[in-house]
Amino acid sequence: MENIALFVNRDRDADLSATKEVISLLKKYNKTVILDVSLKDELDLPDLYYAKGDGIFEICDAVFALGGDGTILKIVNQAAEFDVPVAGINLGHLGFLTQAERNDLSNLVKILDNDFSVEYRMMIDARVVSDGKVVETHSALNDIIVRGDSAKMISLTAEVDGTEASSYLADGIIVATSTGSTAYSLSCGGPIVHKALDCMIVTPVCPHTMKSRCILVPPESAVVVRFDATYSDEIDLKIDGISVRRLGDGEYIEVVRSSKRVPMINVDSRGYFDVIREKLSD
Repeated sequence: MENIALFVNRDRDADLSATKEVISLLKKYNKTVILDVSLKDELDLPDLYYAKGDGIFEICDAVFALGGDGTILKIVNQAAEFDVPVAGINLGHLGFLTQAERNDLSNLVKILDNDFSVEYRMMIDARVVSDGKVVETHSALNDIIVRGDSAKMISLTAEVDGTEASSYLADGIIVATSTGSTAYSLSCGGPIVHKALDCMIVTPVCPHTMKSRCILVPPESAVVVRFDATYSDEIDLKIDGISVRRLGDGEYIEVVRSSKRVPMINVDSRGYFDVIREKLSD
């Protein structure tokens, strides 16, 4: 692991002080540091390499994301496509996906000392179906969300392998992976699912009922989410928290296991639930 790319969340590291600290550590280990070309004019440091887009992943052996979980989620598709392992350095709040903290880079040192493992995380695909044809496909590591684009509730139906599993009047519905079980799904009453399990978690968002339940389904299943456009036609599709399109009348979402898996670097000596307890203790 000689060529390491850094992806920086400028909102979390506006003055690039954390970035410079990590670069200094990497240089002590004689690593080649690769950054996005947009930082070239701001980093007055010698012996740095710059690239952009897929070109970064084509030449790096690992990616360190400086920011938080959102920063990691922005690059997981490219990391999966190029089979480049990812580690996160938390400059934000929770940082479930990160391995090191801004004020404690000891885990980063372990990585540089080759004291780490790589675990592959399941991703899911959202297929947008219109007139019986798949017109778009989007991949997510955390979750796929279908929800109303206003304060009104929407009418939703979730099918699993062709059979209706549940219907909701709700603000929306989440289909999450085990990795995403500690994200939006958790705040909506979904369960914490160990990251080693491959499954899909179907969780309604603010359902208008006393009987709504979260559903866990096998990774081989297909989850179809339909909505009633006569009830509301302002339906938004979000992939890992980012809005990607408005759904039209007659369109629906089919969620399936992706062929891609994200290689995540793991160095944490704590158990999974030790991390969960620490992150969610406040």
